[in-house]
Amino acid sequence: MDSKTALVVIFTLMNLPIIVWMLFSYFKDLPKEILEAARMDGATPWDEVVKVVLPLSVGAISSTALLSIVLCWNEAFWSLNLTASDAAPLTAMIASYSSPEGLFWAKLSAASTLACAPIVIFGWFCQKQLVQGLTFGAVK
Repeated sequence: MDSKTALVVIFTLMNLPIIVWMLFSYFKDLPKEILEAARMDGATPWDEVVKVVLPLSVGAISSTALLSIVLCWNEAFWSLNLTASDAAPLTAMIASYSSPEGLFWAKLSAASTLACAPIVIFGWFCQKQLVQGLTFGAVK
């Protein structure tokens, strides 16, 4: 396994508890009557998952995925300490703009903007699902 694949596995495993906790609490709040109605209509357990549960949980899955991506993206401490220079992610490159002579503010600002831009754009596109997923259990 190369170092980039190992980093993805490490970051995913570190965020797995919050992913399980968020999705478990969402699926626990799904109304049982909807699944009973699907069974009464002749749906198999696979049909229940594919045709009932997944369409209802798009908001929860997208908000969980966005949070997981943000948490993985922000693992600067682990990336600085566990990677070699040839496999270092963007956060490690940003830290390299600090030198004994001082900070290179222009390069540091540009690299930080590039590091934040994909997450901000992805969150902007997923805003509807994110709000829907985060407020599902709050409104009865």
